[in-house]
Amino acid sequence: MTRSAQRRVVRAASASILAAGLALSAGMSAMAASAAPTQVQAVASPMNEPVPPPGDGEPEPPVPPVEPEPPVEPEPPVEPEPPVEPEPPVEPEPPVEPEPPVEPEPPVEPEPPVEPVPPVEPENGVPPAQTPDEIKKQVESSIASSQLSAEEKAKAQQTLDDLLAIINDKEAEPGDQNYARNLAAGLGAALRLSTNEDLSKEDRDRYAKIVVGLSLAMEKVNDENLSVDDRDAYREVVDDLDVVLAGLTAENVSAADKAYYSKWADLILAGVLANQQPGTAPTEPEDKKKVQEQLKKNAAALKTYQNPKASQEDRDAAKQTLDEQEAATTDAKYLALVDELKRLKAPQACLDVVQNRTQQAGWPDGSLWGLTDKSCAATVKAGAADTNSDWSALFSCVTTQAFSTCTARIPE
Repeated sequence: MTRSAQRRVVRAASASILAAGLALSAGMSAMAASAAPTQVQAVASPMNEPVPPPGDGEPEPPVPPVEPEPPVEPEPPVEPEPPVEPEPPVEPEPPVEPEPPVEPEPPVEPEPPVEPVPPVEPENGVPPAQTPDEIKKQVESSIASSQLSAEEKAKAQQTLDDLLAIINDKEAEPGDQNYARNLAAGLGAALRLSTNEDLSKEDRDRYAKIVVGLSLAMEKVNDENLSVDDRDAYREVVDDLDVVLAGLTAENVSAADKAYYSKWADLILAGVLANQQPGTAPTEPEDKKKVQEQLKKNAAALKTYQNPKASQEDRDAAKQTLDEQEAATTDAKYLALVDELKRLKAPQACLDVVQNRTQQAGWPDGSLWGLTDKSCAATVKAGAADTNSDWSALFSCVTTQAFSTCTARIPE
């Protein structure tokens, strides 16, 4: 091939390359509007056009060297993101242990007898909020309508007057005034219940005896001719009657409660009412001390047994004392003494006082105390003279010595 022909080929190739580059640029601009075959045709058309030959004898322009496209810098490799550390698995919470089923508490066995009750309920007695004049009017009306004897009514009225004096005393301690109010309430309640035809005759008689016993005990408490010890003993009786009466007149009192308080009312009254008979008080110092100790022991046992705050041990000991006191008149030796008195043809008054004293101070001290009563004097003298009787030595001792020293003479 000649140099001229080579040049033409080179020029034709350069022109084709240039035309192809221009066509490619135009095609790139129209890509959004033209289809793929059109783009191919637009690119191919300039390549098919004939390249005009250069003029003869004209020097061929130098072909500019094709500038090589700068090498495309490779994009830096994308650093892979560090792997996401998986969150540690959530530890499952330990299963909640089900609470053990609550064991039902065993039923609390009621402790016999009744827990102590508060002072007389307002519905049953004189409400503490009443004025002294209202208390006076209400209780006096109950005294007037009661079945008490004239002498018993007079003593009940004196008891009311003594209580009202404490209530009206501006210098009295509030506790003493409240105590007097409670006693007045109890007195009025007992008087009303003693005439309540809905109650049994036994219950009505018991309430009447409570009025008499409370009046008698209050009389002894205020008797300055008695010793301090004797007055204290009767004050214990007043306290016990107040508690018993409050229990009997409490609202909705149960049958068991009523039986308990009735029993203790009878026991307390048996001793108190025996004092109405002349010549029954102990005269010897040893006898007074013995009786007072027994009475205080019984009163303390009654209060302990009613106290819900007392320990079970103390309550059990108190119950034993009360049971022994209650059983005094069923003791075999007491019954043997009663049989001996009946053999000696003792009057009923003597038998009653011996029974009352036994209920009050127990066997044997209460029984021997009863033998010193004037109503038993002739019977005891006859028994001492009957030397064929096993009881002769006891009767002789009672007539000549302090009765509390005669227990060793009781026949086996």
